[in-house]
Amino acid sequence: MAVFKATDAIGGMFLLVVSALVLVVLGLIFFTVNLWIIKFAAVNILDLNVNGDWIVLSAAILSAASMLGSKSK
Repeated sequence: MAVFKATDAIGGMFLLVVSALVLVVLGLIFFTVNLWIIKFAAVNILDLNVNGDWIVLSAAILSAASMLGSKSK
């Protein structure tokens, strides 16, 4: 039977918090890149007059779909 120490639990919690923060930062970076790509394509390439709300919504949907899609094997 394994004996758990308090330092192991504290180390595990610290690792959990650090990994969660890294994932949030990477998600924000990924969202920002998607936002820039969608805005560039809509305004400069397609020459559309798009409201900023729709661009943000499109980037959010694309980011969420790609994160969920990358979860599957």
